[in-house]
Amino acid sequence: MRKRTLVAFGMPLLLLVAAGQAIEATAGSRASTPACRASQLQGKRLDSNGAAGTILISITLKNMGATCSFKGYPALQIRRAQGALPTRVVHGGLAVLSSKPKLVTLRHLGRASVLISYSDVPVGNEGACPHGKALRLRPPGDDDWLSVNASTFACGHGTLHVSPVLAGIRHAA
Repeated sequence: MRKRTLVAFGMPLLLLVAAGQAIEATAGSRASTPACRASQLQGKRLDSNGAAGTILISITLKNMGATCSFKGYPALQIRRAQGALPTRVVHGGLAVLSSKPKLVTLRHLGRASVLISYSDVPVGNEGACPHGKALRLRPPGDDDWLSVNASTFACGHGTLHVSPVLAGIRHAA
């Protein structure tokens, strides 16, 4: 009788433990996906939209390398032909930019987006707002930058509001 009890309850328990280990291994492999690096990404200004002095830009990041992941906000820097312009980055600020950072995993040729907004209305004694020709973007967790051709006239001493990295292609709407 004891042998049948062990067989009757032991096998399902063994299968349950094996299934739990398989789930744990899968979750562990997701957690170990390396961070996306600037060197494996291709950045492109997708589109922009503006109203009432606020400009919204959509930047698409395309993974040209192996599977990688993001979680968080990118660092940004406004560039002109002669070098960097003063840049101040604020996380969120508009409803469309204020989503909570989530893990975004990109397979080879997968795409993610970053939304960026700025005001083109001078602040205080600011005259004309400086013209940026490109944005430099540093992915969360990386030390290197990638450049994206994107014209800006960011007032408020180069204040940019940014979303976290978002899964898929997001338009500036």
